[in-house]
Amino acid sequence: MLISKIALTKDFIRLTILIVLVALILEVYYNLLIVPEFKHLGFNLNFNIVKYILSKFLLICLLALSFIIYSKSKFLYSIFLLLLFFFYIPNSILFSFANGALGPFFSNCFFVSTFALSIFVKIKLPVWSISQKHSSWILAAATILFTLPIIITFRSNIYLKTLLLKDIYETREVFSAKLTGVVNYLYHLSVKTILPVSLVFFMIRKKPVFIGLCLIVLLYLFVISGNKFVYFTSILLVFFYYVGKDYVSKINYFLLFTIILFIVFPIVDYAIIKADKPILSGTFVNRFLFIPALLTQWYFDFFDGRPFYFAESHFFNNFFHSPYDMPVGFLISKTYLNTTDAYANNGIVSDGFMNLGYWGVGLFSIVFAALFGLFNSLRLNIGYYGLFFSYIYMILSAPLLSCFITGGILLFIFLSIFVLREKDSTKQ
Repeated sequence: MLISKIALTKDFIRLTILIVLVALILEVYYNLLIVPEFKHLGFNLNFNIVKYILSKFLLICLLALSFIIYSKSKFLYSIFLLLLFFFYIPNSILFSFANGALGPFFSNCFFVSTFALSIFVKIKLPVWSISQKHSSWILAAATILFTLPIIITFRSNIYLKTLLLKDIYETREVFSAKLTGVVNYLYHLSVKTILPVSLVFFMIRKKPVFIGLCLIVLLYLFVISGNKFVYFTSILLVFFYYVGKDYVSKINYFLLFTIILFIVFPIVDYAIIKADKPILSGTFVNRFLFIPALLTQWYFDFFDGRPFYFAESHFFNNFFHSPYDMPVGFLISKTYLNTTDAYANNGIVSDGFMNLGYWGVGLFSIVFAALFGLFNSLRLNIGYYGLFFSYIYMILSAPLLSCFITGGILLFIFLSIFVLREKDSTKQ
């Protein structure tokens, strides 16, 4: 018993060291690469020692909180570390090294810490007695029904250069022009829920024909759209399915692999391919971590004292009307980048603040904690972990209501309760 407790503590200590290493490496990245190479986007160096000490003190508090979560649920603990990785660390770096505003930093800290409420969510859900055969055919039929209209619409509009991540934006522009109406919803639900769920489901059951079908359709949807979410989600699903035997080992391998990549990226960019601009570092580190943090700063600055009340969302726009002559994402780009060619995405924290001020940050934080408390209660097969990872990133860079509806989270909950749970449960 004592040896078991010591081993568990060693896992926690190892993961704590890894997440701290990630934070330190990202600080080096920000100083030596992000500011020099991407200063034109608004990154600057204005170090504040008081804010740095405060950010480190709060990180220690969050790591202490993580031990409580760790002792209750390894699944929720692994998600908490992802929240530190995607939300707290990048925002804390902008807060201390760029002398960022208090509002977005403390809001992200509140969002991450509120996640601890998820350990108190206990929902008893019935297990529906659907046979494996019927579940397989339900998902196969859903894959066909959701993707067939997309295939009919785009047919052979295939751009093979997207496989090498070339001409991505040109492909997107052509794709977006034709992606309208119902097909738009079907596409997003397919790439974010139907196909990822089906792929993992058939991997668990070792159904090579269905696995191949899902991969072919995902590949097709990527080459017609240039949507990197499709590309990286497919990789993440396979990675997290095969790597690690439990949630602790999966997040352990992810952090180790991330640290290795952080070290390798600059070597490849500057020593091997000798690029003028950091390609890998810019694509992965800047785009996935620092850009969302910078956009959060902009949204908080723009909507400070003037909440939006979901004026661009269906149903709510019947009561509240946007005072602006363009969508908010383009307005933010125009205001802070002096361009309307780019759409500035906002994630769950800035989305909450934009719509309801700090009350929105609190509300959305609680909703998010309750959502993963529900996921924890479902106790799905561990193979679905890659899908949860992709949902975390989606919530980082998309409005919460969109994540639930067009992002497919509501559809995933429905599938989890009625289709996925039989013989999939696993201890966490």
